[in-house]
Amino acid sequence: MSGREGVTPADPERAAVLEVVHRLREVALRLELAASAFAKETGLHATDVRALIRLLDAERGGVEATPSWLAKQLGMTSQATTAVLHRLVAAGHVERVRSPSDGRSTHLRVSAEAVDLGWTFFGTLLDRLVDATQALTPDERAAVTKYLDAVTTAVQAD
Repeated sequence: MSGREGVTPADPERAAVLEVVHRLREVALRLELAASAFAKETGLHATDVRALIRLLDAERGGVEATPSWLAKQLGMTSQATTAVLHRLVAAGHVERVRSPSDGRSTHLRVSAEAVDLGWTFFGTLLDRLVDATQALTPDERAAVTKYLDAVTTAVQAD
């Protein structure tokens, strides 16, 4: 495929598929801009915000997040992750808690204050996203979920 074909494909089917991909990219860009604005307003590093998001995802998923788990999620070394955690703990955004399943280890939890701060900043956006999702039929939501799962797998393949 030539370089220009990737911008404006001659095949109408490929063009239609790429339009969906470009819309997904637009959503990703806008979410990244919102996260950057949050980071700037709160004085956090972009990596700190990504760490908070992954920790909240872990809590929702019932995963006991450890520093090594977080390092893997962020694609960072343990030393770099330790620096992120020191900043987040010092700012009161993350708590180290003894693991209920293994008293020798600690796991990480986003503090209630950080959750409240996130809701203050992102609450309106999240409400709009929930409204947009609730407007879909169950079959449409299932199709979107299937697509997003496939996209996540495709992106992880790199």
